[in-house]
Amino acid sequence: MKKIGWAIVIYGLVVWGFWLYKNELLAWMQSGSLSLWTMLLLAVALAFVPVLPYKLFIAIAAYAYGAPGGALISWFGATVAAVLMYVYARFFLADAAERWLARSPKLQAFAERLGRRPFWFIFVARLVPFLPQPLVNLYAAAAGIRPLPYIAGTALGKLPMMALYAFAGEKLLGILLG
Repeated sequence: MKKIGWAIVIYGLVVWGFWLYKNELLAWMQSGSLSLWTMLLLAVALAFVPVLPYKLFIAIAAYAYGAPGGALISWFGATVAAVLMYVYARFFLADAAERWLARSPKLQAFAERLGRRPFWFIFVARLVPFLPQPLVNLYAAAAGIRPLPYIAGTALGKLPMMALYAFAGEKLLGILLG
């Protein structure tokens, strides 16, 4: 089986496993009995495999650990998951992505322009709330962005939204669960 086939199978099995136990996972998170290390690991897993809306995880983490703590846990998880997805895509999908980019001169030209200022592209892309973040990860890997600008742009670009969602989520859950 080609690399892209294995990538789809592996990711699909992980998503299926999380989806199968999503209700138990949500109940476990809401119980408030998770250690910090468990929450960090869960943050990475849920950001990597989007079975539950990550904004819901941010709200629960903020309710359990306070807005600053929840924001940091969520930021850590989202950043590590983005880096893992980037590595995953570079390993499994790089060849297919290069062929895909080569088919479109416009996308190839965009990727070349992106390569001149990769940090700023990733940073700004992380700030746009309606831009699907997994696509940013995959496109960065396909465009051949070097790891350091990708990681720096991701880490800094995710901070404002994580803080915003954590503070809003803590207040909202505080009102709802009172």
